[in-house]
Amino acid sequence: MPKLWMYYCIVLLAGSVTPASAAQQVLLLGFVENLCSDESYCFELRVEPQFIEVAGERIIVRFDRSTQIFDPENYELTLAQQNIVDGSHLRLLLFSESDRGGNHYRAAFIWIGD
Repeated sequence: MPKLWMYYCIVLLAGSVTPASAAQQVLLLGFVENLCSDESYCFELRVEPQFIEVAGERIIVRFDRSTQIFDPENYELTLAQQNIVDGSHLRLLLFSESDRGGNHYRAAFIWIGD
């Protein structure tokens, strides 16, 4: 049932996105390579092979209090509870931060683990 809820959220969000912003929306899986040394709530993600064509091999992801974060059981977490560390396996719904460069993204949703 928890996986079903996650996919429901994705479908609901995707249906509410305008065509202009939909082109910049990316859903992918990856592993946290390392946390950003100069920013809180930022990490470098090593993208899983089947998603490299969509986003590249390594991307920079930022998140904040507007990001919805869920643990493996689909309980929503606060920023203080999130515990994203080097090696964390994540499923993410991202939006491009094209003003920062091609490999920079802002997370709308983060699911930690499987």
